[in-house]
Amino acid sequence: MCATFEIQGRVFRPGREVLARAKEGVVRPVWAGFARSEILGWWERRGGELLDIPAERFAERSDQTRRLVWDDVPGGLVLRGVMKRGEGSPLVRIVTRAATEAEVMRFQHTRMPLLERPLYEPLDSGDFGDLGDLEDQGQGLLF
Repeated sequence: MCATFEIQGRVFRPGREVLARAKEGVVRPVWAGFARSEILGWWERRGGELLDIPAERFAERSDQTRRLVWDDVPGGLVLRGVMKRGEGSPLVRIVTRAATEAEVMRFQHTRMPLLERPLYEPLDSGDFGDLGDLEDQGQGLLF
């Protein structure tokens, strides 16, 4: 399901702000969970907005060993997110898909993050200057 992801040495995990690109520009929603790709249309019909979430690598937590299993995000792809605005901070859910048989063997997990080509302009280097602020929220490194 994507237990965590990393970009520019910063590790992001559920319950914390992430840096993403929405139709209107850079957003920093709180990672609130997951959305199954099979019902993504349901989220969109209820006001969900698709996000590009840049990442260099991600990790799944093995259902057998409980350890993180890391993999690189191929160049030119982003994690797909769906953001819901409401009262308070906007919330994002990482979109997941069913794992292939090979992925289940490697990651020991049945869901994987949906990696897709970006919908919007990529974040530029100035956007990543904000990553330092996220460390103040306890993002830091996991292990």
